[in-house]
Amino acid sequence: MRHANRLLLGVVVLVCASCARNQSSSFASAQELFGRTVTQYHQPSADAKDAERDALLRHAAAGYAQVLRQYRDQPFWCAQALRSLANVRAAQGRFDEAVSLYSRVGKDYPRNDWEVLQAWKSAADLLWDAGRRAEARKFYLLIVSRFGDDGAAPVAKIILEASKRRLFAGGSNAAFTAASQSWP
Repeated sequence: MRHANRLLLGVVVLVCASCARNQSSSFASAQELFGRTVTQYHQPSADAKDAERDALLRHAAAGYAQVLRQYRDQPFWCAQALRSLANVRAAQGRFDEAVSLYSRVGKDYPRNDWEVLQAWKSAADLLWDAGRRAEARKFYLLIVSRFGDDGAAPVAKIILEASKRRLFAGGSNAAFTAASQSWP
């Protein structure tokens, strides 16, 4: 009986060690794919023109989509990939799709605060600049509601203050009230 227990314990230890190695390997692989996508395609697209820019953005979108498909067990990298895919869609002029993807960051990866904050701010600013102020205010309200505590990091406080300025644009709380009542 003791021999069987030791054997079982040994198997459990080996399985756990294997899982830890696979998680570490998966993290590194997701990091490598994400990094390659950023440096080879997404960053260069900022300086490219016309067909070259379009091709780089398509490759960037494909790389981020691959991270999301292949490394679902890596929320740290998937949250960044999803937000980056939204950035690509915004750069392609696909604003509604970009806003939808930015919104998904908060739904799919709610524990990744920094990515959620950046995604919501990007969605809000994109909508604001497109003249869709009521929709933008919904995202600014989410930012203020979730990140508006005194313990926020300094950079988050800067984003929070900018969001408050936009949320209360017009000089009254009417915008805040309207936005808060129309958001689920």
